[in-house]
Amino acid sequence: MYYKKIIVFYSIFCLIIISTTSIITIESKANSLQPTVKINIDPNTIIYEGDIINCTITGDPIYKYWSINNQSKHTTFYGGNPVIYDPEQTPLDTNFVNLTVYTENEFGNASDTVKISIKRIYFGDIHWHSKLSDGKYLLDTMYKNAEEDNYLDFTCSTEHAEFKPSKLKLFFPLLWYRIKDLVRDQYAPGKFTTFLAFEYTGTKINISNIQLPLISDTSHINFYYKEIYPNASRYSSNIKIIYDSIFSAMNKEWNEGHYNIGFFHHPLAGNIHKKIFGTYKIDVNFYINWTKLIKKLDNTNFRENILKVIRGVETYSRWGTAIGKYSGIPIHWQYNQNHIIDSPDSWVENALWEWSENSYTKGHPFVLQAGSDTHFTNRPGSGEISEREIYNNHPNPSGIMAAYAIHNTRDEIWDAMNNCSIYGSQLLKIRANVRFNEQMVLGQWINCSSPVKIQITAFSTFPEYDRSNRSMNPNSYSQDELDYPIQDIWLLKKDRDQGRPWCKIIGHATPNEHLAIVTFNDTDVQPNDFYWVAIRQKGQELLPGQNEYMAFIGPIFINNII
Repeated sequence: MYYKKIIVFYSIFCLIIISTTSIITIESKANSLQPTVKINIDPNTIIYEGDIINCTITGDPIYKYWSINNQSKHTTFYGGNPVIYDPEQTPLDTNFVNLTVYTENEFGNASDTVKISIKRIYFGDIHWHSKLSDGKYLLDTMYKNAEEDNYLDFTCSTEHAEFKPSKLKLFFPLLWYRIKDLVRDQYAPGKFTTFLAFEYTGTKINISNIQLPLISDTSHINFYYKEIYPNASRYSSNIKIIYDSIFSAMNKEWNEGHYNIGFFHHPLAGNIHKKIFGTYKIDVNFYINWTKLIKKLDNTNFRENILKVIRGVETYSRWGTAIGKYSGIPIHWQYNQNHIIDSPDSWVENALWEWSENSYTKGHPFVLQAGSDTHFTNRPGSGEISEREIYNNHPNPSGIMAAYAIHNTRDEIWDAMNNCSIYGSQLLKIRANVRFNEQMVLGQWINCSSPVKIQITAFSTFPEYDRSNRSMNPNSYSQDELDYPIQDIWLLKKDRDQGRPWCKIIGHATPNEHLAIVTFNDTDVQPNDFYWVAIRQKGQELLPGQNEYMAFIGPIFINNII
C-alpha cells in the first residue's frame, strides 16, 4: 500500500513536470514568435513626405500601422517599411512629432517610437491677378473664394507693377499699400498663408516688325517678399526697363533686409498681335531667350544681382506647358500655337542646359514650379476654363506649386521656395518625393557617386479631404474624377549626344498604382549633367480629349563625381 502511494505521487509529479515543461515550451515558442519593431533612424531626423522609413520588423505581423502623435492609423507600407504619406500637421508650437510604428500578430504586439521632424507637402497658387491690375475680379473676392474653396494651403496675387487702371490713375501708388493690408489680413499661420508679391513685365514690342531699341529684355518675372516690409517697393518696366535695372533693384532690396526671390514665367509666350491707327501692327512678346540671358552673366554686377534672387521658372500655367518638346514626353495643356515663340532657345530644357553649362551658375539653385496666371477666373487654383480665358488663347486649368515645410507659415513656405524645396503640378495635388543617393536636393547642385541611385515616390489624388482637412477637389472639378492611379513616371536627363536643348528618357515606369515607388540607377553620370522627373495621372476631361495631368520635379544638377 505504501509503495502504491509513492507510485501514484511520483506519477502525478511527473505529469506536473511534463505539463509545466510544455507550458514553458509553448510560452517560449510564443515569445519567439511575438513581433518586434525597431525604427532605424536617429531622433530629431528631418523626414520629408514620401520618405520610406527603414524599420526592422520581425514576427510576420498580420496587422501594422504607423501614426503621428498617436493620431490616425496610417497603413501605407513598402517592403515592410512605413511610407510617410499625408501625415497630420505638426503643431505650430513645436518642430517635432512622435512617429510610432505598431505591429501585431496572434502571439502579441510591439511598437517603437522616435521623435522626428516632418516636412509635409503644402499646395498653393502664387501667380494670379485681380482688378487691382488687369484681372476681372476684386482682390478681396479672390482671397475669399480661395479660403472658402479650402483647396489651397497658400496663395498670393502678383499684380502687374506697371499697370495703371484708367479710373484709378491718381490713386495707383496707394494700391500697393492696399495689397499689403490684404496680404496681412488674410494670413492665418498654420491654416492659410499669403505673400506680398508683384509681377515685373519685360516686353519686346515690334511696330510693323520694327523693334523698339530701348525695350530689348523680354519675359515676365514674379518677385516674392519674405515678409510684408512697410517700405518694400514694387518696380515696373516703366521705371526698370531692362534686366540689369530690375535685378539691381531687387538685389538692393535684399541687401536692405527686404528678402525676395524671383521666378520667370510663361517663357514661350508671344506673338500677341494688335493694330493701331488701322495700319500699323504691334507684336507683343513675353518670351525668354535663355541663351541670351545666360550670356549676360559675363557682366559681374548683373551676375551678382540675378543669382542673388532668381530661383527658377514657372514651367506650367494657363498659357501652357513650357517643357517637353525636347524631351520625348507627352505635352498636355499646350500653348496656343498662334501665341508661342517656338524657339529652341526658349523652352525650359534650354534653361536647364544653360544653367548646367555656365561656370557662373554652377552651385546656384534653379527649380521648376507652376502657377495659374489667371486673370478672368474668380479664384486661384481652379479647374475652371472660362470663355474669356479661351478667347485669350490660354484655355488651361490652373497650375499649382507644391512646397515641403514643417508648418504652413509664411517664413517656412518662403524658405521652401528660396531653397528650391518645391515642384509644379497641373491643377491636381500629385504628391511626390525624389531622392538622389538618398538626398532631397531639388534644384540643387550635388556631388554624387556613380552609379547614381534615384528613388521616386508618387501618390495619386483621392476624393474628400487630406489630413490637414484640405479638400482634394479643385473648384469646377468633379470629385468623382480624383480616384485615378499614377500612370507614368519618367526620369529624364541631359542628352549629351544630341546636344542643347535635348533631354532623354533614361527611366520610365507605368505603375498603375495609387502609391508608386520606383528606383532607377544611372551609371553614365558626369559633371554638369542634370536630371528631372515627370509624373502623370489621369483625371477629368475639362476640354475634349484633355484629361491627363502632370507634375514636374527637379532639376538636380551634378557638380562632381566622388
